[in-house]
Order: sequence, then structure tokens, then C-alpha cells
Amino acid sequence: DQVYQEVAKPLVDSAIKGYNGTIFAYGQTSSGKTFTMMGNKDSVGVLPLAIQDIFKTISVTSNMEFLLRVSYMEIYNETVTDLLCDSLKRKPLEIREGTNRNVYVADLTEEVVVSAKQVLEWIKKGEKN
Repeated sequence: DQVYQEVAKPLVDSAIKGYNGTIFAYGQTSSGKTFTMMGNKDSVGVLPLAIQDIFKTISVTSNMEFLLRVSYMEIYNETVTDLLCDSLKRKPLEIREGTNRNVYVADLTEEVVVSAKQVLEWIKKGEKN
């Protein structure tokens, strides 16, 4: 919870106000990236806490509309992989810069979500890939 409060919560708060934000874990194999991001039954990770905060804020905000989409990708050995894509359709993806100087991942799956439960279901699907 301390990592979330100090590092991720300010990004979540900014994202709710319309700014782009990214939370990612980087490190060698077995260094605790998945545990930090997802947690376990005894300790909630950064992502579930962020998802809870986002939907809690949306539920008490009446003067704005929200459109939430979830994507899940892995960058490994300089290859970008879409973790929400079925394995038969999976191919390396390219990072591109649009005309407005926004950086994006071409052909990355984006799923519209309306609940925290739905987001976590997509993440579970991605974890299996």
C-alpha cells in the first residue's frame, strides 16, 4: 500500500483529470515485479489498488463522463507483445509516434471496461498469455 500511495496514486489522480499516465514494473526475473503490481491474497498490489481508486472516484463524480479502456502488453527482449490478443493472432507490435507527437503501440488491443471486476478479468486473461 505504501508503494501505491507514494508512487502510483498521484498518477491515478492525474489520469482521472485527463492526463496520460503509465505504471510499469522493470527488473530482472524473480525480482518481485508481479507481486508488486498484482499482490497476493494477503497483500493487495498496485494495479488492484489503482483500479479500485479509479472506479471509486468515478462513482462519486457527477460532472464528468469517463470512457475506460484496458490494454495489456509485455516488452521483453525489445519485442512488444499484446497479452490480450489470442495466441493464434499474436505478432510483434510496433511503437509509433502519431502526427500529434503522441506515442502509441500500433494494433494493441483495447477493451472498453465499465467495472473493476471487468478490468481484473482482462488482466487475468493477459497473465495467462
